[in-house]
Amino acid sequence: MPVQAAEKIASRGHIVEGSISMAIAEEFIIPECEGRVFTVRQGQTLRITEIEGAQAADMIAFNLIDMKESFSAWLTRQHSRSFRNAQKLYSKLPAGNVMFTVLTEKEGVYWLSEGRCNRIRYERAGFKSYHRNCQDILAECIKPYGMTAYDVPDVFNIFMNAILHEDGTYEFKASPVSKGDYVDLLAEMDCLCAISACPDELGVYNDFKTKPLGIQILD
Repeated sequence: MPVQAAEKIASRGHIVEGSISMAIAEEFIIPECEGRVFTVRQGQTLRITEIEGAQAADMIAFNLIDMKESFSAWLTRQHSRSFRNAQKLYSKLPAGNVMFTVLTEKEGVYWLSEGRCNRIRYERAGFKSYHRNCQDILAECIKPYGMTAYDVPDVFNIFMNAILHEDGTYEFKASPVSKGDYVDLLAEMDCLCAISACPDELGVYNDFKTKPLGIQILD
């Protein structure tokens, strides 16, 4: 099924959390093994929800005004001094601007690697035919904006619980999330974003079953 721009499926509503009321500017679902591209304006909150349980989200982001500027996982990692946690998400050099502020701080749901699943990973896993993968899904998302697969930038991995070992190796453990859990990211600039609902049925981070993701953009 082709990747398409995010379709609004709900008119403006409100979410009330404690004493805070937030208007829903957009709300849509990313079906399993698919991706969607959408804009988040400065001051809006991007909410990514596990609507059926553990499911990894691979996210990329560009400065909507100048798409040469995109998210940098390594610069974010350098500033946060962590592979697993960050308070601010930075764009690549030479800009080095804050793109998002992380509002949801939860251990074991962020992985600051540049990586994403790709056709080579599945070929080496023994798949004889083409397997959907986050690299290709994200490339399809940004194609309408004049970009190619070579333009897919660093990925922000969400709902992925990576464990680092002293010898430099790492492994993934089950993500500490349940149905209905979410993360919130506050946009610090106007961004073009794309998210892939990772199609990896081999991954413990997906609990070995691919699922959809819920997206809300909140004012």
